[in-house]
Amino acid sequence: MGRVVNCPSTMKILFGYIVHTVLVLISMEPNQVEARVEPTYPPHYEVKALREIAAELGKKDWNFSKNPCNNKSIWFTPPPPPNVPQAINNSTVTCNCSFPNGECHIDGIYLSGQDLDGVFPRSLVKLPFIRTLELYLNYLKGSIPHEWAALKLETVSVAMNRLSGSIPGSLGNITTLKYLSLENNMFSGTIPPDTLNANYLTGKFPSSLANLSNLKELRISSNNFVGKIPKIFQSWKQLEKLEIQGSGLEGPIPPSLTLLHNLVELRISDLPGEGSKFPNLKNMKNMYRLILRSCNITGPIPDYIWEYSQPQIL
Repeated sequence: MGRVVNCPSTMKILFGYIVHTVLVLISMEPNQVEARVEPTYPPHYEVKALREIAAELGKKDWNFSKNPCNNKSIWFTPPPPPNVPQAINNSTVTCNCSFPNGECHIDGIYLSGQDLDGVFPRSLVKLPFIRTLELYLNYLKGSIPHEWAALKLETVSVAMNRLSGSIPGSLGNITTLKYLSLENNMFSGTIPPDTLNANYLTGKFPSSLANLSNLKELRISSNNFVGKIPKIFQSWKQLEKLEIQGSGLEGPIPPSLTLLHNLVELRISDLPGEGSKFPNLKNMKNMYRLILRSCNITGPIPDYIWEYSQPQIL
């Protein structure tokens, strides 16, 4: 008598195949959706502003037939591979697409080493969501527009251009500003700082800059300021790095320096005028670089200096 073989029915096989296919599709769906969805265009008024900015800067290769927010084509410089240094040349526009309904707004313009020979764009004020502007290493001339003070910029780098004239004090109204790089230009007068080295600045250091409460790095070396170091440190409690070397400013070192608990780097040198006692740095637990040279400091070096956990230069 022959043996009966129990074979799965056609319906069971078909059902199992359908279940397997559905599971595979479910596991793939998020990646497929992500690959299919393109970011939306920024609003028309922002694209129009980009055209005006390009004309002011002398930027001639932006392709307005492409979406500036898609991280492709002429709007985007790909980052280098791992362990490869970042290139100086960069031509990138970035967007924030986290707004409701997938709406995108331009939040960054990075144009470094582009040989731009225009002027600084007043039309930037027409991009209300812009947070970062990097225009260093070009041939831009003129002065910084007063209109920029209406923006909520966090990072501005215009170093190594051909800027001249004074810096508008209205920049002190940008309370969101965390980093400002202006070195290697041809400024005169007083300017709101973060990194102001080697600009040959003259005049008094503007005390109105106490409004820049988000500053994290302040460098004002190699300038020609006059007067004493301003007593406005108490307004910069987020400051992490402070450099005042050969600035033209005079002593004493303000006692308010002790309020900067987040300082990790402090460099003060070549400070003429009235002397001072060794500043109280006891609460700066993470200090790793400290230089106090030719500052007319009197008195002993406090013992706590030798207790810093990670000093590199003392």
